[in-house]
Amino acid sequence: SLQVLCHKELYGQVEILSVDDTPMNHLVIERILKRTGYKMTSCLNGVLALKLIEERGYLPDMVLLDVMMPYMSGHEVCQKLRELYPTSILPVIMISAKGNQENILEGFSAGCLDYVTKPF
Repeated sequence: SLQVLCHKELYGQVEILSVDDTPMNHLVIERILKRTGYKMTSCLNGVLALKLIEERGYLPDMVLLDVMMPYMSGHEVCQKLRELYPTSILPVIMISAKGNQENILEGFSAGCLDYVTKPF
């Protein structure tokens, strides 16, 4: 059977991977997460996030994923993650300024666990 280790299992601290092409959004999310004791790792696009996950050999405990990014949309990244890992192993929360019903449904169809609209 597939053995997948998450950051918390290896290091005892929850790690959240923030994937967003806007550096300021990483700063906002990092401030929130550090106050709660979480470790944050960031990537500026989905291609880099998928490469990071593949290369380091363990998973973040959760992914916060922007919808509108260059190279691959958040929906495409989420679909790729779902092909590799079920939600129970790697929860993905989509984050977007587009909060209309169509975009939210597209996020859930791609496999996200939840959908949060910006700004927070």
